[in-house]
Amino acid sequence: MPQFRYRAVTQAGEIVVGEIEAHSREEVVRRMEYLGHLPIAAEVATRGIFARSGGVFGGSLPRGREITILLRQLALLVGAGMTLEGALQTLGDDAGRGLARIVNALRSSISAGESFAEALDRYPTIIEPVYVAMVRAGEVSGRLDGVLRAIVEDRARRELLAERVNSAIRYPLFLVSSATLILFFFLTYVVPQFEPVFRDLGGRLNAGAALVLAASTWLQSNLDVFLGTCLVVVLGGWLMLSRPGVRARMLGALGTIPGIAETMRDRRTARIVGTLGLLVANGVALPTALKMLRDVVSDSRSVAALDRLHDQVRNGRRFADALADTDLLPALAVRMLRVGDETGDLPTIATHAAQFYEHKLSVGLDRLMGVIGPLAIIFVSLLVGSLVVSIMSALLSITELAM
Repeated sequence: MPQFRYRAVTQAGEIVVGEIEAHSREEVVRRMEYLGHLPIAAEVATRGIFARSGGVFGGSLPRGREITILLRQLALLVGAGMTLEGALQTLGDDAGRGLARIVNALRSSISAGESFAEALDRYPTIIEPVYVAMVRAGEVSGRLDGVLRAIVEDRARRELLAERVNSAIRYPLFLVSSATLILFFFLTYVVPQFEPVFRDLGGRLNAGAALVLAASTWLQSNLDVFLGTCLVVVLGGWLMLSRPGVRARMLGALGTIPGIAETMRDRRTARIVGTLGLLVANGVALPTALKMLRDVVSDSRSVAALDRLHDQVRNGRRFADALADTDLLPALAVRMLRVGDETGDLPTIATHAAQFYEHKLSVGLDRLMGVIGPLAIIFVSLLVGSLVVSIMSALLSITELAM
């Protein structure tokens, strides 16, 4: 469906500008007139390659935390009785440039007759489809402010958990990166200071010192090639990891490593169960919620299991029985959800189950940090220590020869 850019005048004399999907220009005009607006212009919008990803305006996308703060403020304003369009206008006046563009675009879409969920659906990289489904259900039930608060709480909890995961990853990466930089400095600056002395020793160098000298000589001769290769590897890795399919395969590979597999399984379980409870608690039908869960899993095995579960529940089978026939969740999570299904309180039980697995994930991350941190320190110590020992042993050999 083509995208049209429009300009119109409201009954209050205010000019509104925005974009809307429609089959034809005439349909855009009819929608403007139906809303009581006087159409000024309606033309096909020229859309760039970043339009659907949220970069319609050519600026940088707002950060996830900024979106969470925006949704929290929006929930407060709507809960205080302000209209959605008025709340967006108020927030747009106080927001930064990048966020203001998004807010004003949402407001323009609502002014054009779209629902808030339809407006949010244009920015899948900013607001996840799961949250859009919740907003759609909240608009139908008239509980939009409550839905927005639930979204904010879930996003805040996810951001806190993501920060813990990132901290667990950053620490060993920092240690390894520091060791790499020390090694690079050692080979390009320190070793060349002793190179003339080492050359005089010739074949009398020990194996460690000879290896260090050879590595230093090669690095000095091919420094441009080495740095260029490192740059290509870093950029290539970043581009590959930006692709969802590659990230999914990488997470799947991590899930098979002993010691990490259980933590990865707890992370996936907490995300699936928490999202299920969030959707059902905010008015999304169970079959629709199961369909939406495909957006929160990355591996093809889980996607296939969710598809089978969705088909069986849609065809009338009991949710707990269908879930038990899959390997989507651990046995304990399945038993907890069965209790919720049988008592008719699935959202509450799912929320408790998600909190249980989030706590278990936190404990697993602490345990991993307790192992990975010391291992990284030992690796760095052995690497730097071996270099120092190689050089010192060569210098001691020179002293012995001089005596």
